[in-house]
Amino acid sequence: MNAADGPSPLDPVSPTLEPLFRLVIRTAEPVSVGETPAGAHTVAAVSGGLLTGPGIDAVVQPVGTESRLVRADGSSSYAIDLVAAADDGSDVMRLTLRGFLFGTAEVIGALDRGDEVDSATYYFRGTLDVSTASRTLGYLNRALVVTSGARHGSDTVFDAFLAT
Repeated sequence: MNAADGPSPLDPVSPTLEPLFRLVIRTAEPVSVGETPAGAHTVAAVSGGLLTGPGIDAVVQPVGTESRLVRADGSSSYAIDLVAAADDGSDVMRLTLRGFLFGTAEVIGALDRGDEVDSATYYFRGTLDVSTASRTLGYLNRALVVTSGARHGSDTVFDAFLAT
C-alpha cells in the first residue's frame, strides 16, 4: 500500500493519552549509597502522599523507597516502589515507577535545593506499573501508564496517563 493512499485499517492504531490520576509522593531525606560504577546513588524512604483522580482516591502508605542514580552526564534515572490504599482499605495498589529526570545543571541544582522550578525547564517522564486485586481498578494491571513529573521541595508530583 502506498502512503499517499491514506491510512489502512491494518496499520497500527496511534495511541492517545487519557488523564488517569495525580500521585503526590513525600519522601524522607535521601541516604547516599555513594559513587558507584554507574553513578551517584541515593535512596529515600517513601513517607506518605496522596493519589487522586476520577474514581480513585488513595493514601500513599509509609512504606517503599525512591532510588535515584545520577549519571556522569547529569541525568538521573529513578525507581520508586510504593503502596497506596483507599481510606476504607477496599482498594490497595502496589505502584512501581521508573523513569528519567534531566535538565541543565542549574535547574537540577535548584530542584535538589528544594527551590520552586518551572517544570517546563526539565524533563521528568516515566512509566508506572500497577498491581492490584481491586475489581474496579483491575484494568490497571494490564495497562500502559506513562507519567509526567514535577518536584516541589520534598514532594514529587506525577500526573499519570493511560495509553489507549
